[in-house]
Amino acid sequence: MKTTTIYTNGKSLFTLEDFGKTAGTCEVNGISKYDEVSDTLRRSMHANGQLHYIFGIGDRKEIKGISLKKGIKLEFFQVK
Repeated sequence: MKTTTIYTNGKSLFTLEDFGKTAGTCEVNGISKYDEVSDTLRRSMHANGQLHYIFGIGDRKEIKGISLKKGIKLEFFQVK
């Protein structure tokens, strides 16, 4: 069964689609691993608005401590 790593910044749950499983964490910026979930649960959480998909590579301080919502404009990342 395929799983996805979910991260948190203290306010929102999200995936970092363009980062490796362990490369997404950044304690300095308050981003830590929250859980490993099945693809079915991931899809359900996204459909309910509990989980956001983040695409892009950049300085993760940009997502430090902010509440995420779909379509939010960030310099290095795209939130879906």
